[in-house]
Amino acid sequence: MAKKIINHEDQEARAYNWALLATFVLFISLIVQTPARLVSHFLPSDTRSLLGLWGGSIWSGQVNGQFKGLQGQLRWQLRPLALLKLQAGINWELITSQSHAQGLFAMGMSHWQLQQVQAQLATAELQSLMSGWQLPNPPLEMKSLDLYHQKDSWQDSKGLITWQGGPLDYVFNGQRQHVNLPPVLLNIQGQQGSLLVSLNEQQGANLANFIVTGGRLESRLTQRLLAYSPSYHGVAEPDAVVVTATQPLSSL
Repeated sequence: MAKKIINHEDQEARAYNWALLATFVLFISLIVQTPARLVSHFLPSDTRSLLGLWGGSIWSGQVNGQFKGLQGQLRWQLRPLALLKLQAGINWELITSQSHAQGLFAMGMSHWQLQQVQAQLATAELQSLMSGWQLPNPPLEMKSLDLYHQKDSWQDSKGLITWQGGPLDYVFNGQRQHVNLPPVLLNIQGQQGSLLVSLNEQQGANLANFIVTGGRLESRLTQRLLAYSPSYHGVAEPDAVVVTATQPLSSL
């Protein structure tokens, strides 16, 4: 009877694969059992002070938080398949008293991305985050927002926000302005490394463009938008850009 030939290289490869699988299963088991509150030890102190009442595990948990008087709860569940792409990924859900948002989040060595974000955001809560702004009551409806940010560059980003508009007081270039907005659409897309937000009437006519590059915001307002302001009396073609300004995002 012929003896079966043993390939030692195949045996070593199989042993390595089994060891790798066992290590992965052990790693997942530890994550499932580790309390979520341990995450706080790895956060910056200023972020840690905003969060409390941790619950669940690192695998699936929740935490309460507050920022500028706005309170809410963040819930998450890890996406283990993201580890195969050498990144951390979660399914997340954010709940406040009036708003709700959910989607996917992933972070790698030099990038982060939000995917499939859907939300209904109460303007009463948003204006608490924007000093000097007064927003009309209808909520913002966000549909399938995707953001991809890598090394200060926006790529493969897109999304749509609908808003019924109304009387809006806002701060532009350091001055307080007023406009009676019609129902609008905000189209979001990555463009040449920047993030472009186009404010349009629901019929498609452009009102303004906002370009985010790094930590700065460039605003371009058209004659069509300013015509909705009772105090504006300029004369130009509706599509003409009549006001431009650049400011830090932190100044909003």
